[in-house]
Amino acid sequence: MARVQRGDVAGIVVPTPVSDEILKGVAETSLVQSLARPRPMTTNAVTLREAEVTGANAFWVGEGARKQTDAPTMAQLAWTLTAAELAVIVPIDENVANDAEVDLFGLYKPAIETAIAHKLDSAALFGQDAPTAWGAVGTGVHIVPDAVLAGHFFEEDATPTDAELLDLINGTGAVPGTPDGALQALEEDGYEPNQILAYVRFKSRLRNLKDADGRYMFGDAAGPRAPSAISDIPITYTSRNQGSSIWLPNDAHLIMGDWDQAILGTRQGLTYKTFDQGVITDGAGNVAYSLIEQDMVALRVVARYAFKVICDESADGTTVSSGDEFPFAVVGPEQ
Repeated sequence: MARVQRGDVAGIVVPTPVSDEILKGVAETSLVQSLARPRPMTTNAVTLREAEVTGANAFWVGEGARKQTDAPTMAQLAWTLTAAELAVIVPIDENVANDAEVDLFGLYKPAIETAIAHKLDSAALFGQDAPTAWGAVGTGVHIVPDAVLAGHFFEEDATPTDAELLDLINGTGAVPGTPDGALQALEEDGYEPNQILAYVRFKSRLRNLKDADGRYMFGDAAGPRAPSAISDIPITYTSRNQGSSIWLPNDAHLIMGDWDQAILGTRQGLTYKTFDQGVITDGAGNVAYSLIEQDMVALRVVARYAFKVICDESADGTTVSSGDEFPFAVVGPEQ
């Protein structure tokens, strides 16, 4: 079990004869939280419903002629969002907290918030360490794995050229109904992608793309330039921290999608609470720390989120499979 003791912060925040300025970290926001549609949740599970009407028709009627009847078919689709909890407890020796020249909990909060943002992104984008409460792969709760299931993964070959890479992103449109690029696949499914997420280390690859005449595709005579958009779709590059913490470069160079179809449910935003009494147990139920007996304080951080990509194929009782319509597509390395 982990705890913060004097040796962990000595010379950093506990005063010594040297005067140092303490620079607090800045919490990194979640990529998913900044792009997906927010949905407040008043209960642990929320079901979104949509009535789908098909087969409606209308008929031209000659003067004085009988008007025809019609009976459209109505079906109901439902998507259940189930919140899962992200939490951590940080215990600190009370004497250390009292002797520190700054608020230790205040110093730790940005790092904790960043860790929670990374956990959320890793689960929603790649299905890594994802909560079982959200659902299984193929139910719209993991963007990249489900895009792969839908056939929306476009991979480079062993020796890709610059033109080939751009075609994998945009598609050539050479064979309607058989998309050969991410944008074409989404458009043929009826979606309008509004954001691209790209791995920060892929930025240099895009920056140095050249056409057949050796000119930079996203630069000018002065030199290359990393694109802020491709085909008018804005690009967000992961930060260095996000790239090293959440991105799986062997799975994706970039993710393109219609983020209006992604729902992030929040049952409980980041909530902080401090304790100076109580016990903390280990995984076996044994008492690891008794706050009152060991003169300790603890910070508990809790958040509860749900995530779901909304499309017909991710509705309750269905799963995404090859050829299905899906609002996200991926360009990645050879598998």
